[in-house]
Amino acid sequence: MKKLLSVVLLLAGAGSLPALAQRHVKHIAGLGAYIGRSDKGNYYELSYTPMLTDHFALRLGGVYEYGNLPDTRGKYASYSGRLFISPQLFRIGEFAYFHLLLGAGAGYEQTNVDGSGDLASDATKPGRFTYGPQAGLEADFFLGNRVSLVATATKSYLFNNPLIDEWPGLGSVGVRYHFR
Repeated sequence: MKKLLSVVLLLAGAGSLPALAQRHVKHIAGLGAYIGRSDKGNYYELSYTPMLTDHFALRLGGVYEYGNLPDTRGKYASYSGRLFISPQLFRIGEFAYFHLLLGAGAGYEQTNVDGSGDLASDATKPGRFTYGPQAGLEADFFLGNRVSLVATATKSYLFNNPLIDEWPGLGSVGVRYHFR
């Protein structure tokens, strides 16, 4: 966490030239890196966010989640992709932008990673593909013209009998770099 804060502060100085009119305009895009907690473990996410209009964006993300399950299934890992439409709800000046996230995700989850669980409990299907709708909120707090701190919270429902969680919730913080 200290390394993440150091990188944020360093990038904030690099992107602090005031060109505020370019914050949320059509054809601006952003690359983001996030770290967060899920209901069962931790996760990392990388995202790409193009602005389609001044108030509407797409958000594409790749998520790696990992942790330990409290029962006999041991360690788990989940790899998923997410696609959101992201209309702007409101903003506070040129500093904070709040977006609704509506979309879907699909992924592969695996239990008993590295033989850490009881093989008898999940021997027939230790891995499974899942998919489902997702919704959430996201806030961008700009540190300069190009760099923002991002806070995200999402909740989803997964189909195909997920091994880890049927209603996973994810919450993260991260950094996003905005470019044309």
